[in-house]
Amino acid sequence: MKLSCGALDAEVGGFKGVVRRFRPTRVRSGKSLFSWSGAAKTAVLTGVNADAADAKASLEAFLTHYLDFGKIPAKNVFVVVHDRLGKEESNAKVLEALLIERGVTYDVYVGSKLLHSELSTFWQRHLDGGKLDEEDWVILADLDEHLTVPPREDLGSEGHSIPLFLAQADELGYEVVNGIWIDRVTSDGSLTEANGQSLHKQFPKKCQVGPECDLRRKPPRGTAPHHERMVIAHKLKFAIRDVRSLHDFAIDDFARPKPLTVAQKRVFPVPVAVQHFQWTAGTEDRLRGLAESYEACGLKDANVALTELASSLERANHKMTTKTCPSLSCDDTLADNGNSSIRRIAIVTTVWEHVDGVSRTMKRFSEYLRGRGDTSVLVMSPDLAEQDYLRANVDDDIHELVAPVPAIEVPGRPEYKFAPPLRAQQRAVLSAYRPHVVHVAAPDMLGHSAVHWAAEVGVCSVCSYHTAFDTYMQYYHASVLSHPIEHLLKDFYGKCDVVALGVPGERMGFFPRGVNQTLYSPKMRDSKYRKEMFGADDDEIIILWVARIVREKGLQSFMNTVKALNRAAAKEPDLPKFRVVIAGDGPDLGWVRGTLSQYSNVVILGHKGGANLAKTYAAGDIFFFPSKTEVIPNNLIEAMASGLPVVTDDVGVNRAIVQDGVSGIIVKHTAVIPRDVSNYVHALKRLMKDKTLAKRMSQAAVESTVGLTWERTFESLLHAYDRCRPGLPYARHIPREKLDEPKAYPRTYEPTETTRDVIVDDGAPSHSLLYRISRGITGGYVRSLEDAKRDDEVFAKDGSFA
Repeated sequence: MKLSCGALDAEVGGFKGVVRRFRPTRVRSGKSLFSWSGAAKTAVLTGVNADAADAKASLEAFLTHYLDFGKIPAKNVFVVVHDRLGKEESNAKVLEALLIERGVTYDVYVGSKLLHSELSTFWQRHLDGGKLDEEDWVILADLDEHLTVPPREDLGSEGHSIPLFLAQADELGYEVVNGIWIDRVTSDGSLTEANGQSLHKQFPKKCQVGPECDLRRKPPRGTAPHHERMVIAHKLKFAIRDVRSLHDFAIDDFARPKPLTVAQKRVFPVPVAVQHFQWTAGTEDRLRGLAESYEACGLKDANVALTELASSLERANHKMTTKTCPSLSCDDTLADNGNSSIRRIAIVTTVWEHVDGVSRTMKRFSEYLRGRGDTSVLVMSPDLAEQDYLRANVDDDIHELVAPVPAIEVPGRPEYKFAPPLRAQQRAVLSAYRPHVVHVAAPDMLGHSAVHWAAEVGVCSVCSYHTAFDTYMQYYHASVLSHPIEHLLKDFYGKCDVVALGVPGERMGFFPRGVNQTLYSPKMRDSKYRKEMFGADDDEIIILWVARIVREKGLQSFMNTVKALNRAAAKEPDLPKFRVVIAGDGPDLGWVRGTLSQYSNVVILGHKGGANLAKTYAAGDIFFFPSKTEVIPNNLIEAMASGLPVVTDDVGVNRAIVQDGVSGIIVKHTAVIPRDVSNYVHALKRLMKDKTLAKRMSQAAVESTVGLTWERTFESLLHAYDRCRPGLPYARHIPREKLDEPKAYPRTYEPTETTRDVIVDDGAPSHSLLYRISRGITGGYVRSLEDAKRDDEVFAKDGSFA
């Protein structure tokens, strides 16, 4: 929509006529795979105000960057010179001479005001006449905006070639590339005039100025053009006026109420760096000039904001400081993708939106990292939903990015995806993101290829062990495959730099599970909810199941036990009245319904989440979960926090989570698909008949989960990230801040210290699961180093913990 800009609309000037026809050419490279005759062309458009004091220096720096460093052919650049005076003594002549010398196409606009509506129409006409088509690329950049693409070492001197980067993006199916603006500032923050030296040396500080000082590029919402992200390069199928405008050149007389309409899979997932040299001498005058144009176009709030920013800079003696820009943050280590030396984590997983323990944990972890502000996350998955793209694609937030992966549904289990190894598209995105750590959540083909990519490029791979897949086969009458799968798992995890799970091991990092004790609490017990949802009387005992309804969770054992318990109830008058409640969904739900349909005391709720899930837990009395495939089951911890004594199998970490006879009962000597479930029945009957025991275990269960927070869980994983060294042993006792000092600690260095690496945190009760499941584990939590030493001595002597 074109804005009415009052008198500005009448101040019409004109173009003198193009010097040199605009005929962009294709870029070819003998070193690049993207060098065929059909490669897309790349055009660069900019404008220069002839009356600006630093016009010549800024134009020289712009041309040097794009032509010499970015390898854009001179004939692909089109510059409009705005000559407000139109006189012989105008600085426009000096600029024209420079453009002619560099072989760049240009035109001169003579007139006091130039509107973006007129400029975009002018450029669109020349792009169309320059034999460019809708599949070619255009970069619309102010003089102070220097696009820097991720370097490719394999291309040597052409490693920073913008056309070759866009050719690759084109081949991979992308149509839009977003930018992340890095504001360059002088060492002392002063607004000095750009001179002949390198702008990178003159403005060495790399900053992000924050919303208070970024008003030219992102004015207040609702008062001026706004985009979810700033586009720096796009295909010509999108009209220039619909994408963006120059902010230091011409008056933007368009309001774009909606962001650019483009399929998310067509947007390059990682924003590329735009070095922004805007904080120079004369900034205040430029801001006020822009403010006046906003006011003329009816954007009063933007006028006020820009005027205030100009005044603030003047009050600060023409310096960029936190007094001027409260959110100003500078870091000389800012990377080419806008991230500083903060962690860059790429999470590669085939499950994300699918509701299971793995996806819930990894999504919660991603949200935690996004909130920290010192870690950036790229989620690469075939299981992304629209909401994931919307959350990631907000402003200049680089703390969460998403990238799709092709996949097909697993036959018979459509909620799961089968993804091939990383393809060129995903590898290019990872290369552009340049992660410090690749976190792989599953040992499938996608995961294998991600670990292989990390090893190729020297990036640390951390593999979290969520599920004992080798145990699944026996539930699907394919036990013969168990040993081959076990071999594949060992091979996969053997190639990871760190394996994050809860078992002792020299190469292991610690990744337990946490619990929200405000949500999962006995305080959530609601008699009305219990009556309405379960149909239970106050004197009935609720035996609860909360999990995915899949057979590898021990469904057969669960259903056989329910049958046996009902048979026992018919014979034992003293057995309290009970009801079995099943909360969950999954492909085997129909099997469960059919098998247990004859029992009136069985209630199947389906999926529950959020507060309703917490109420479901708290409304139960005993949690029964006979699964043998879990690594660290979230549901056991959530049930215990909710006050339920647990009956579960004698496998894996269950022994550490549930203290047998204290917070629940560990059932021993059971088969995978048991005909005899008497041990389960006995454990349940014991708790049903002994209310004192059940109450004592309930209290112990709640108390044991105190301190096992998600924050501590995720901090332990970050600890593993920071200790990980690509292709080398876990960096046990090298201080984190020293890991990147090769002179002090060369890559081959191994500390002579042999004691276990631990996190000392005495903030939880001594009986907390936080310490119990950490015993003997590298990177685990201890209350003191003395406790760690004592645990290690016990493990060395007995080989296990009692």
